[in-house]
This record gives sequence, C-alpha cells and structure tokens, in this order.
Amino acid sequence: MVAGIELGKEYVQICVKTEGMKEPESVTKVAGCEHYRIPTEGNLEERSELQELFHRLWRMITPYAGKESLEYLVFCLENNSEKMRALLLDIAQIYNISVDKIRFMDKAECFSAYVLHQSAELLAHNSLLIENHGGEKTKFLLHKRARTAPVVTEVRNISEKSLEGAFADHAISSVFLVGDDFEEEWMQQNLKLLKTGRRVFAGKNLYVKGACYQGVDLKDGVETCLYLGAEKVCCNIALKAESEGRIEYVPMVEGGKNWYESNRAVEVLLLDEPELEFAIIPINGKEKKTVLVGLKDLPARPKKTTRLRVELEFSDPTHAKLMIKDLGFGELFPQSDMIYEGELQWEQ
Repeated sequence: MVAGIELGKEYVQICVKTEGMKEPESVTKVAGCEHYRIPTEGNLEERSELQELFHRLWRMITPYAGKESLEYLVFCLENNSEKMRALLLDIAQIYNISVDKIRFMDKAECFSAYVLHQSAELLAHNSLLIENHGGEKTKFLLHKRARTAPVVTEVRNISEKSLEGAFADHAISSVFLVGDDFEEEWMQQNLKLLKTGRRVFAGKNLYVKGACYQGVDLKDGVETCLYLGAEKVCCNIALKAESEGRIEYVPMVEGGKNWYESNRAVEVLLLDEPELEFAIIPINGKEKKTVLVGLKDLPARPKKTTRLRVELEFSDPTHAKLMIKDLGFGELFPQSDMIYEGELQWEQ
C-alpha cells in the first residue's frame, strides 16, 4: 500500500492505493460521504499538536492496509520547510515508518504528478491550474518538454497574467480548477474562455492524489517524469576519475532530486595532478560547466597513492558545500591534515 497526505494550514487530506485498487482513492472522514477535507487544528509547527494530528490520520489509513505493508508515504506540504520535514520524520519513527519510505513534495510537483497520470491528451500542450483560496486565484502553468526521456516537466506561477493573457501566451490543452468553490459570477464570465478547445476539470483532491501517484511510481520503480521545481537540483554533478582503467566522469549527484536529499560522499584515488575536476551538467540543456579544484597542500606521492574523501552538502538547490579530505594510502602514506573547503554553485 502507498498513501499520500496533503498537509495544509487549514485542512488535511488523505489518499491511498492498495493492490486491489485500480486508482488511488481519497479517504473520507465520514463513511458514505465525500468529506475528504479534515480541518487542521492547532499549530502544526508544534510537535505535540502535529503528532496528535498524525495519530488521527494514521488511524484512518491503517484500515486500508489489511495484510499489506506501507511501502511509501508521500507528503504534499503547503509549508515544505526543513523544520516541518524534520518533525514529520521524527514522528513517523514512532509508528515504525522507515525514513526511506517517506517523500516530501510541494503542491506544484503534486500537480505535475497528477496530470502525468491522466490521459495523454490532457498534456498534449500545457496544462493550467487555477487554485481558488478565499476568492484569491493563483495560476500555475505545467509545461512538458518534448523529445526528452524521461519526460521533463516544469510548473511556473503565472498569477501575474490575466486568464486571457495566459491563453494568448501559451498553448493550453487542459484546465484544472482546485480549491474553494469558484464564484458563480466568475464562472459565468470565464466558462466559455476556459472550455474553448480545452478540457476543464474541477475538484478538491488533486494535490493529494498526485502525491499518491508519486508513491505508486516509487513503489513500482517507475520514473514517469523528471520534474524541475523550486526544491530540485537542476543539474547532474559528476567527478572525473578512473574506473576500471578508463578515465570517465563518475556521477555524484543526480539532477531532478530534492536538494535536501542530494548530499553525497565518495572516496576516490587521485590521478596525476593535485586537483579534482567536476562537471556540472544542466538538465535543461544549458551549457555544461567544468570546475577545477586545486589541492596545493597535498603531500607529494606516487600516482594512485592518495585516497580522498569528497563530500557535497547542499544548502539550497543551487549551492553545495564541498569538502575534500586527504585519507592517505594505508601505512605506506599516512593521511595528512589537508582539508579543502569550498563551494560548487550553478544557475537554477
């Protein structure tokens, strides 16, 4: 079983997918009724209140599992902060949910995951999402890049554009209306424009279903798309090294992953020169960047007798702290005190 939880400041929603279900299903708080939204009570940044809410949600999820184990739990977070992620990971351990079974997404990525699991015609061009919250409407454009494998998608906030402007500037094949009920006057004014050559859908559980679809893909090992969003590392990072007698770039960081899940450490043998070469390769087709890091304080040793530990620790999607430590080479060449600290950076 996989489960998705949309965790917002005002309400929470749950969606599950078991082996017996063809599609993910939203969990209702009242049997036989479509009451999917559960009011969020209290301050979710307070551990005790978040833990109490999670306990209620967990009691609603577990009846669906039967004999199945939870394979992935995916959160759609309105507040996708480091503090919130840490609190949820800590609370999940109380329920014996392994950290490697948990993923975090924002609303934009959930929108992308949802649309990509619908019929292909809905994303023949771009898709537009209009979220209505208390009468304030936010517009998001989902763009799919053609001729890429896997498919690369991006979601951009285009709230500054009028509805007419959005349709004039972008080819849009489907429109999704999400959130509070749209005012009758607004619908009457815009329905003809919305439906001209497009499919239009309205609902309130798109985000949580998108999270659940992502959980299913993770369970099945399927990479439906490569999503480039605000939390994603938009490039591949590789280190020039020798592998099986050949000089090649060894992958360190895979683009398209959340920056806070991309920290990496490897050990390598130094080649001829006291330097390391990194390749930063943007996924979006921009020019490849090569970075040379000189290690002038390294002791002089024969070729392939210097072992280095190379660590990348991300502070945001476009910066990673680089630390290189000399590990020597056994008893023949003891490690020195050489530690290099620097930074790799790139454009989003």
